[in-house]
Amino acid sequence: MYYIITNPVAGRGGAMHRLPILEELFTAHGLPYEAYITTGILDGYEKATQFCAGDNCDGIIGIGGDGTFQEIAAGMVDAFPGGKIPIPLGIFPAGSGNDFIKTIEGGKSQALAKYKKDIPLAAKNFFETVYRGQTRTIDVITVNDTAFLNIGNIGLDARIVHNAISLKPKYGRQAYLAAVYKSIARHKNLPLTFEVNGEKWDKHYTLAAVCNGQYYGGGMPIAPSAKIDDGKITLCLVEGISRPKTMVLFPSLMVGKHVLLKPVKFHECQQVAITLPPGQESLCLDGNLYPREGRLEFKILPGVLDVFV
Repeated sequence: MYYIITNPVAGRGGAMHRLPILEELFTAHGLPYEAYITTGILDGYEKATQFCAGDNCDGIIGIGGDGTFQEIAAGMVDAFPGGKIPIPLGIFPAGSGNDFIKTIEGGKSQALAKYKKDIPLAAKNFFETVYRGQTRTIDVITVNDTAFLNIGNIGLDARIVHNAISLKPKYGRQAYLAAVYKSIARHKNLPLTFEVNGEKWDKHYTLAAVCNGQYYGGGMPIAPSAKIDDGKITLCLVEGISRPKTMVLFPSLMVGKHVLLKPVKFHECQQVAITLPPGQESLCLDGNLYPREGRLEFKILPGVLDVFV
């Protein structure tokens, strides 16, 4: 049995256009399935955990954005703690940004060509990978035992995500860029403590991104060297910069030139600990916001998840 979890608000409702097409393909080829439409925050997590607990699950398929897949993956990881997940995940992108699929497909242009231009063809191609059982094994990252697939971020970019949520109905895929300028006007650097590879740093930072995938914010290559199957976290840190300089950072980030800027540092590791300043901060996991305080511990789970690809 395949379970299809669809987020009805993803892509301003675009996910619901994809579901019936995929259902027709499953029916035509005689593959048993059940479709479930989420009704709120963490519903995808709860359903994924429930479906994994059954003894007849051949795969879980998500239709939605990166936040939808974060919830589903977190549920799957929690259903099989400490080991390889025996159930594959299908990622049928239907969100505003669809950033994780860009890494899987090898770039923005490849992902857009496959999933945006012709939805019936995209559904057909996606279904064929499921039907043939084609999978790729990837890593997952956890932070304080909450799993995510793509990128966890703190600081200015997390605030941008917070603002982008309210702008999505108006701007769609461009909501992130519209939110950049709104967020910079109120930007303050955060005092953070990092523990990475036996070293400890106390500085003010503009943003920190803990990366499995390469892209976030609708296609910005925050971590161009990141790989989803190398057993490593790619940590991108931007040391504290002024508001005017952030106006240089984001245009550079959009074209991958931020790697040349002096305040931008990269580290590879298998785990990283971050101590937050007093009070509550927004932790963004694949576009989902989680209020957090105190200490965050990120760990890589190498090769724990198979994805249809």
